[in-house]
Amino acid sequence: MNIKTLELYKSVREVMNDTTTEASDISGFVDFDENIFAQLKQLNSEGLCSGSFTVFTAEQQTSMLTVEDELSPKHFDIYKRAKIELSKQSNQSSDFFICEDWNTLLSYSSYLFNPIKAVYFSIENNIISETKPDEKYKAYVSLTRICQLIKDVSHTSHGNNHIILCGQPLEISMNANVSMLMSDANIDFLDELLGKDQHKEAMYSLVREALYNLLSDLDVKSRLSHLITHFNAFISKLLVSYEQYVRNYSFDKVRKEYREKATQYIDKINKVFDDIATKTFSIPAGVWLATSQMESTAIIDSLQFIKNISYSFMVFFLVLVVSFNLLGQFSTLNAIVNEYTDLFKRLENELVPNQKIELNNLKQTLDTRNIVVFIKLVITMIFAFSLLGFTIFVAYKACSYNY
Repeated sequence: MNIKTLELYKSVREVMNDTTTEASDISGFVDFDENIFAQLKQLNSEGLCSGSFTVFTAEQQTSMLTVEDELSPKHFDIYKRAKIELSKQSNQSSDFFICEDWNTLLSYSSYLFNPIKAVYFSIENNIISETKPDEKYKAYVSLTRICQLIKDVSHTSHGNNHIILCGQPLEISMNANVSMLMSDANIDFLDELLGKDQHKEAMYSLVREALYNLLSDLDVKSRLSHLITHFNAFISKLLVSYEQYVRNYSFDKVRKEYREKATQYIDKINKVFDDIATKTFSIPAGVWLATSQMESTAIIDSLQFIKNISYSFMVFFLVLVVSFNLLGQFSTLNAIVNEYTDLFKRLENELVPNQKIELNNLKQTLDTRNIVVFIKLVITMIFAFSLLGFTIFVAYKACSYNY
């Protein structure tokens, strides 16, 4: 079935006269000609028309014909009128539907959750479609979207009722009528909210909570009508709840990030000293080895004098290498500080003032750790040069010994 079928059905209904309505059919008389016969044949193929009908001559003599009969022009000359029988309503398995009015359409759940593309209302003798919508059709599309939302957030259903569990069960009867099409429910924000896959489950939880707060005190059968009537206020509160959720979600995300980064940067800062600490142990070991091997001598060209000088240069070279490493660690420490300062500044801009306390405390912890490591590096360098000075002093005393 398509829009042309609805238009064909409408055109046949318009030429029928002396109609009689029965339970599921409507019968009446039409002028019989080749065109009406072709139309009946087509409607019968769609299940909208009886396959047999009665024809009448000018003298009111009758005969039974079917849509499968092969008719010649002679038949159309003899028979002037026909009594036909049309279905009052089409099957529900199509996006195109024939029924009496809006109430009939809304009584079917399949069309309550999925908007129909086009419908013919026999009482109004009118076709309404998505390409030529009226105000009621637009309201109907909004109604189906709201009903689909209830279905999506429901945990279970029985019959035509859907049940939402939000602390306490909330049962909503999905019985709609034409009065619900008088509202001006705006679903634009609803589509925008539910179109976000990132927060979809959280959004459903917010919808359930908002529905419970709005409808829990009402009778089951009046809840859907109340929701449609107050939907714009409902969606406004839902937007506020969603914005609050997004802020909290963003804060949680930022908090998780700066906590992880703080741990990483503390580890990096500690490693600045740890990486050089083992190397500095070589200085006292070298000094002890050098000084223990030095012996007193006043003879410049003696082997011991040369050894004493060599031990001094060995310690000097060792201190020089460690010092270069220490200077490199100062640069590394400065780079780490600049890195976490920029990061925490960016994260701080994503937070409101009352959310910055923990962030500032963590940054203060990093700054303190940076100062401690900086002092350790300075003390290590001073210690290294002190040992170098001590080695030189011992060498000087050993080489200037006067017998």
